[in-house]
Amino acid sequence: MEKITKPQSVPLLLACLLTIFVLLNDPVRCHAVNEPIEQLQDSVNRIVEILRRDIPGEQWVIKKEEIVSIVKSRFAADELAQRVLALNWRARTDQEKEQFISLFSQVLETTYINRLKSYSDEQVSFKKQIVNGDKAIVYSEILKNNQEIPIVYRVKEDTGQWLIYDIIIEGVSLVQNYRQQFEGIINKEGYDGLVRRMEEKIEENKQKDREEKEQ
Repeated sequence: MEKITKPQSVPLLLACLLTIFVLLNDPVRCHAVNEPIEQLQDSVNRIVEILRRDIPGEQWVIKKEEIVSIVKSRFAADELAQRVLALNWRARTDQEKEQFISLFSQVLETTYINRLKSYSDEQVSFKKQIVNGDKAIVYSEILKNNQEIPIVYRVKEDTGQWLIYDIIIEGVSLVQNYRQQFEGIINKEGYDGLVRRMEEKIEENKQKDREEKEQ
């Protein structure tokens, strides 16, 4: 049986900050409060503060809950889900679409945010932004072991908030990676098979959290 796996060649911190941060830089004018750079820098700072927090006896799952809350506020879950399913999205009922958005969001949360547990103070450097109406592209880098790893974020504006709908890490698109993977599962097992795989992945990660709470 085919399992849902995380994209390949995705380094530790970026895969999670994946799911989250954009810091944009405009070389011409000063940044306004409602620009992506300001909003997303705040998200980055808040998450890093949580990761660096050292409270005796505090479990990772407690930090994770706080990080998930921040991540959810910075993702365009509906557009991300639609882009991942691509042509298969059109064949889904409204109920199936809502279910897929929820399941895929949980897959990302439980898979990638757990990887932040191994955060070791990597440095995030934000380079520039290209804004075109309600869409923007953000260029950043993570410095890990003296190696600069490029990360590009695609974001859109929604009622004053800049939300992520794709992340490209070392040239690999999160959307395209999952799209290919999900298409393969649907072709072999049908859409119901994909739903089962996602539910299994979510339960697998939740079980890990439950085991940690019991320790």
